[in-house]
Amino acid sequence: MDNRNTNVSHDTEDKAWWLQHGENLEVEFVARCRQRLKLEIALNPEKQRDKTVPDLVFGERLADLKTQNTPFFMASRYGIDPQFCVTFNRKDFERYSDRYPDIVIFFWVDWKQVTYKSVSVQPMTGIFMIEFSDIRKQVNSGAPEHSYLRRAHDRLGNAKSSFLFDVRTMHSLAIQRT
Repeated sequence: MDNRNTNVSHDTEDKAWWLQHGENLEVEFVARCRQRLKLEIALNPEKQRDKTVPDLVFGERLADLKTQNTPFFMASRYGIDPQFCVTFNRKDFERYSDRYPDIVIFFWVDWKQVTYKSVSVQPMTGIFMIEFSDIRKQVNSGAPEHSYLRRAHDRLGNAKSSFLFDVRTMHSLAIQRT
């Protein structure tokens, strides 16, 4: 039986579409952060030459954006409230560990879907910031990891698993629950 969430805006396995969608969101994120939060943040100019480099420059540091619009509804199976759970791909964790250990990670949460099967969350939007070193500490301390069954034999470059984190352990820059 397929437990796939069909309410997600686009096929989660279509990596090329999500990469393009993510680039569009990066522009919007930078504009919002500069205007509303007065952050010194910009798109990383190196992305013009190499799409695999981090998305942003935050002050003098590299930063990456993780936009999440669908809650991880199964998070309670791992001891995390789905209301506050975000995912971080193991693939990114390994790449940042090797290449960008001092990077800052921004999670931009905007729950578009608030119910899946018998699980519901409240609508919530927020921007959360965490040092990658803190992510590494949580992973080394046993942060839960979810393996994606549909990606077990993926050949498109999709992450096969993600670590789960609670945004309440991060620095909240802006949050709104309605």
